[in-house]
Amino acid sequence: MTRDSLLQMLRLLLLLPENRDAGLLQWRISILRSIQLATLTLGALTMIAHTQFPIPDQTLILVADALALVCLAALTFAPQLSHQIRAWLFLFLIYFFWFWMFSQVDVVSIIYLLSVPVFAAMLVSLRAGIIMLTLACIGLFVMGLTYSPDIVIGAAEAMSPLQTWSMMVVNFAFCASLLTLACGVLINRLELALALRRQAEERSRELTQHMQQMEKLQAVGTLASGVAHDFNNILTIIMSLTEAVKDQHPAPAATKQLDQVLLASERGRDIVRQMLMFSRQSLSGRELIDLNNVLTQMEPLLRAQLPAGARLQVCIEDASTPCWINANASEIQQVLMNLTSNAVLALTPDRQAAADAQITISVAALNPDDALLTKLSLDSNKSYASVTVHDNGVGIPPAVISRLFEPFFTTREPGEGTGLGLASSHGIISALGGGINVTSEVGIGSDFRFVLPLAAPTDVVTETDAASPTTTSPRPIDQLPILLVDDEPLILGTARAILEHMGYPVTAVSSAADARAALAEQEFALVITDFSMPGENGVSLIRHARALQPDIPVILVSGLGQIDELDDDTAANRLVMLPKPYKKQDLLNAIERLL
Repeated sequence: MTRDSLLQMLRLLLLLPENRDAGLLQWRISILRSIQLATLTLGALTMIAHTQFPIPDQTLILVADALALVCLAALTFAPQLSHQIRAWLFLFLIYFFWFWMFSQVDVVSIIYLLSVPVFAAMLVSLRAGIIMLTLACIGLFVMGLTYSPDIVIGAAEAMSPLQTWSMMVVNFAFCASLLTLACGVLINRLELALALRRQAEERSRELTQHMQQMEKLQAVGTLASGVAHDFNNILTIIMSLTEAVKDQHPAPAATKQLDQVLLASERGRDIVRQMLMFSRQSLSGRELIDLNNVLTQMEPLLRAQLPAGARLQVCIEDASTPCWINANASEIQQVLMNLTSNAVLALTPDRQAAADAQITISVAALNPDDALLTKLSLDSNKSYASVTVHDNGVGIPPAVISRLFEPFFTTREPGEGTGLGLASSHGIISALGGGINVTSEVGIGSDFRFVLPLAAPTDVVTETDAASPTTTSPRPIDQLPILLVDDEPLILGTARAILEHMGYPVTAVSSAADARAALAEQEFALVITDFSMPGENGVSLIRHARALQPDIPVILVSGLGQIDELDDDTAANRLVMLPKPYKKQDLLNAIERLL
């Protein structure tokens, strides 16, 4: 057994805290102040009592008492002394006062000496109590032989003065040790209880703040989801009509302007997708992907973001072993781009000029007992991978950290950022069952660390590449028609015009009820339906259609990303998700995949 292990065992045995924070130190300071004030009060009363009795050398004793009380008062009310200095001066004041008392009243003064190690254990530490107990025993032995060598126990000839005082010290040490250890362990036990209580309170406060933040983000996310649905419908109409006008007016000047309209619409589409990511409406098409591989593929793109003089370091803990997660690769790429962009903005020009600016992205497995899982309220029974994006930039003030993931919050200049990057990253990670944490020190740098659940071992299977969809020509008009369902009249009209222009026969209806009636009357080659409709949603309509035509292919159109109501059996059976807003070619490609 090593010396360190013995010390650790003794520390555990005596319940010594590893570290003492400011709150626990303040507790000992209050104990010291209470003892000093009590000593001043009782000492003054004792001094008054001494004047009422005919004590030998009364004047000398009163002068000594007054001098000791003045020193104690100065020590008690001195404003500049630290607790350690104040406590040790108080202990040595009592210790040296005992020396004088012993020279005057002999063994009767031993009660003063007994208080020295006890107070040391209470006010400083158990170790200090043991030190003062040793000094007390040495002082008692020396003073006893010096001032009272003639004290005997029992018959005068039984023991010598050396043996007598040795026995006195042994008995004193025994009694004082019990009191010192009892007092020190009791104080340390109370200190430990206070430390555990403080940790529990801090943990409770962190959880409360986390829950408040989650509730706030959830409320804003619900609003964002609703706005995104309506905005996607508007963008779909704009993009479809713009493409229709382009087809009708192919003049170069008009085409250039219409292309600008499409670019602006696509920019609006990207913002809506960020809002959906923030609101935890993740993209469709989750699959088993290798996190290590995604980062490796993204590395050249991430390096391209770095300014001159900055370096990017990618560290993968075990590059030879795939890190499988269930996600959409685009989501992970979006998160990495957002966090790297944020790290680039934190790099200061002086670090870049000195070629000292660095961003490090690391991937590692997370230990099940990692404190971060508890902090993020994640299930410790699952396995997780962590990704850390570190920069040595300016750091983030605590007041800003608390608002980092709020939508539209940004520290950039107006026009330089939307404030949705970190918010959407938070939404993506939360939707994938993970969490994100930020630690930062101003002037040193920041760490953005997010964790994602690993795929279950049973899910990790070798997947064969799906065959590429065969491109087909438009169906002749005399074949079975396509059933088109959308509650938005403009979308319904433009989609119908696109399909009919390509030669597809179309039956267009504006509600799920009308679609049910149409399905009851005839068969269809394909159903194209919106998900969000009044009365009945698209998933319910798909189930009804397949009850009538089990193998009918379906295109489900939605602007809400992942649809929880869509079960695996329905999704796997000839179904294509078409996210809004879509362009003409997106719709035609989806049809070609199914027909």
